Amino acid sequence: MALSFEERQPSSTATQERFHSLDTVRACALLAGIVLHASMPFLPGFREIGWPISDTSTNAGMGILYFVIHLFRMTLFFIIAGFFARVLHQRLGSKGLMKNRLKRIGLPMLAAFMFIMPLSIIPFIWAARQLGIQGPPKMEFPVPVIGPMIPLGHLWFLYMLLVIYALVLAARSVFVFFDKNNSIRNTITRLVTSCFKTRIIVFFLASPLALVLFFASWWVQWQGIPLPIVGLVPNFPAVLAFVSAFLIGWLLHKQQDCLRMLAADWPLYFVGTAAGTVIALFVAGIKPNFYVIQLDTSARAIYAAAYTFAEWCGAFAAIGLAVRYIKIPNAKWRYLADASYWMYLVHIPILWGLQAWMLQWPLNWSAKFILSLSITSLLLLASYHYLVRSTFLGKFLNGKKYPRVKASIQAAEN
Repeated sequence: MALSFEERQPSSTATQERFHSLDTVRACALLAGIVLHASMPFLPGFREIGWPISDTSTNAGMGILYFVIHLFRMTLFFIIAGFFARVLHQRLGSKGLMKNRLKRIGLPMLAAFMFIMPLSIIPFIWAARQLGIQGPPKMEFPVPVIGPMIPLGHLWFLYMLLVIYALVLAARSVFVFFDKNNSIRNTITRLVTSCFKTRIIVFFLASPLALVLFFASWWVQWQGIPLPIVGLVPNFPAVLAFVSAFLIGWLLHKQQDCLRMLAADWPLYFVGTAAGTVIALFVAGIKPNFYVIQLDTSARAIYAAAYTFAEWCGAFAAIGLAVRYIKIPNAKWRYLADASYWMYLVHIPILWGLQAWMLQWPLNWSAKFILSLSITSLLLLASYHYLVRSTFLGKFLNGKKYPRVKASIQAAEN
């Protein structure tokens, strides 16, 4: 995902539009991850598999919230990444894009891996000692790992982005070499645009992924797309899902009429998301399940089809809704979009620390969820405002420092 906000302004004088709607979607996709992680201690069955930060007070609704957010958030994330990658590519070219991404994504990833990841282990150990848990969780690891077992944790998406940038730019260079008159690329663009016009794009995208997941015997169905959180070689279903999303985002920037189609059709995609989600939960159950569910052939096929259908519908509904209704700049959302990168990178040790602290409190799950999420959000926003936005960290993450006084004035005016 193009996480540096300097890229939002295309270089072409013909396209001076700022994509305020997609800035908002980008912020929401990142911040939804914090909500997702805040819900985890209250999922039914988490303590039974030996996950340390798991509360005795649980709620089935938290499981459904987790399922729905997890369903399409990362697909949405990588669509927006592909969109803004093309914006940046038009300005900097392939070499400039890769250099920029290494600076804005690679270096922050390494910094977070050295400083944030070790801090994330502390509340994990603290919670385990409170519950007398020894050893790793009993949940099945959702994917065979090729190569060294390097834990990427919540930073996996940054590594995945770098892999996708490399793959897409390499593939593009091959196309440029063999397709000098753009005939193949134009044909592909027309085909995908036609799929948007005829509203079969979801079937076009979901079918290959559903097929791959259906035949992956190790697939933990309730967890959705198997995230490459361990190892340096991403699993094939994740590569297929997220490269496809990235390429769709790239095309959406190239053919912005498709954005207008999504804006018109967002209610249709919303209904598709709801229908697919209901069917998937009916087949797999509403209670979180962290093991491979033994389904018969037809049920497994229905679940794979319903899940991937809802995944793509959810991403398109979110983009279409934003494009339809967010048409003017908003300083508060712009500020939050700038802050969201920092907030997501550093939220785990703060959130887990609070949840480990509250583990033995005699409170209902709802109170702990609201408290931990609210305090974490306040601390993250305060740290961004005073420690990041106008300092070298702001430039390190977003390519630019913002004067603190000016930012406050802008926020007050809006």
